[in-house]
Amino acid sequence: MESHRVLRYAIVPLSFLLFLGLYSIEGRLEDPAAVKRSPVKTIRTQYGDKYDCVGLYEQPAFQHRLLKNHKIQMRPSYNANPTGNGTSDNSIDVVLTDSCPAGTVPIRRRSAEELSRARALFRQQFRSFDKSTKNIPGFAYAGLATRYEATTVYYGAGGMVSINNPAVTSGQLSASVISLEGGSPDQYSIIRVGWMVNVDLYHDNNTRLYTVWGQVKSGQMTGCYNTDCPGFVQTDPSIALDMPLGPISIVRGPQYYIKLSVAQEKSTGNWWLKYGDDEKPVGYWPSSLFASLVNGAPALRWGGMVASTTGQLPAMGNGDNGEIHSAHFRQLVLQYDAGTSLNGSIAVTLDVQQTKCYKSGNNFYKGEFWGYSFYFGGDGGDATLCS
Repeated sequence: MESHRVLRYAIVPLSFLLFLGLYSIEGRLEDPAAVKRSPVKTIRTQYGDKYDCVGLYEQPAFQHRLLKNHKIQMRPSYNANPTGNGTSDNSIDVVLTDSCPAGTVPIRRRSAEELSRARALFRQQFRSFDKSTKNIPGFAYAGLATRYEATTVYYGAGGMVSINNPAVTSGQLSASVISLEGGSPDQYSIIRVGWMVNVDLYHDNNTRLYTVWGQVKSGQMTGCYNTDCPGFVQTDPSIALDMPLGPISIVRGPQYYIKLSVAQEKSTGNWWLKYGDDEKPVGYWPSSLFASLVNGAPALRWGGMVASTTGQLPAMGNGDNGEIHSAHFRQLVLQYDAGTSLNGSIAVTLDVQQTKCYKSGNNFYKGEFWGYSFYFGGDGGDATLCS
């Protein structure tokens, strides 16, 4: 098993959003389970998940009509430059007992029923976090967002978020999010990464790594989680999307972090996902998937998001909404210029966004270890009052 680093230490602030689903950009479900693949190897995790090691060009991404003649880019042309500080003597449990062979990538096996459920969840729970999502019962987020400026676009965002395991029941979702998004309502594009707890999608309460992309087409947001539909091109043979994360941070105890970033490569326009303390490239979203993320992103967000169809919203983060012991982000980074690594301090205005039940704040530079950090979270409650 390959170890992926997390950071362990005290506590502190942070906040914001998440979520997506499972439609193709053309507005219909592309069912990876229906495509004939010949796995070179199948890896079963301790949680019962199965990952098929499939050839690079056999992964779901290449079912997309826009990627029929796409040539895989194995690594970004720029070098990753780690931004985190602090100890790294603890490891995230990557779940997989073995890496896939060279020339293959791990794709989580899903049944037709799981894919159908993911489609339904996408329709119910995805929000683009624009003005239309405010005060909607059953949905809430708290965190930071870049203030919109017509002349400013961003080419990357990242940070370290504490790994938490909020209590979630069927019909609910709770997640952390790093989001790159923007565009007019009829061309809205988005990429999000983070961790989430989603009982209905996974049949368990594990905190899992997720990615999601979306694009509004014909008035409908289309896209999907991870590799559940054509879109994301996986290149790394060892890091499996959907994987459970651990250890879990302990309130008033040790804190564990996952480090994620997304950055656009200037020469290709591809948006690369990087994971772990060494910022290892996992794969990318081709720019051809998007209408409004072709040349940078108009807006960035970091924080926590919850959704529910039960009338009660679940906990966000670790359930605390105070500065000292809440879930948090640290070492926030953003990028103005494509083709360079994510680094440096925050030099733009970030607005705090929160609700009655979920708080966020203390967004400022706190020194070398914490960097630019903030807290987020809350214990939830009645959906009408908390949204």
